[in-house]
Amino acid sequence: MELKPVFEKINFVNRYQEICEEYNDFDKRMSNSKKTLQESVMKKMGYDYKYISNGSFFQVKEETNNWETQFNLVLKKGIVESLFYIYNNKGFDDQLGRLDFIPEKIGIPFDRKKYNLVFYKTEKDLEEILKSLFSIYEDLKIALVEHLESV
Repeated sequence: MELKPVFEKINFVNRYQEICEEYNDFDKRMSNSKKTLQESVMKKMGYDYKYISNGSFFQVKEETNNWETQFNLVLKKGIVESLFYIYNNKGFDDQLGRLDFIPEKIGIPFDRKKYNLVFYKTEKDLEEILKSLFSIYEDLKIALVEHLESV
């Protein structure tokens, strides 16, 4: 399935680049952040989530019109690694994966060396980053459903 129009419609590349540009200081990241802090911020986002301990990540799974979206967030040592997946009840499984790999996978120019992972220095940074990422996630879900209904 061609997903490029979905990501273009929501201006994915520019939005993700903006987050990367604003939160890019690897050396000053909160390298000692604890799971309790991360859970506290996740709760503020208002999603039902699960913490997957064997992979050390937070997972949000939702179903819309027979499609399941999954948004995983690895929050470790001041680093935010975000992954997006979609599945349908007929077995379609598009392992899109890490947000910084998606443009290349779907054929959109993107400088992955410059814009890859996001770093937080404070709890407030983490909150703002997650708000922005969940905004992208919400727009992806809506655009995906619209796209699937049109094909």
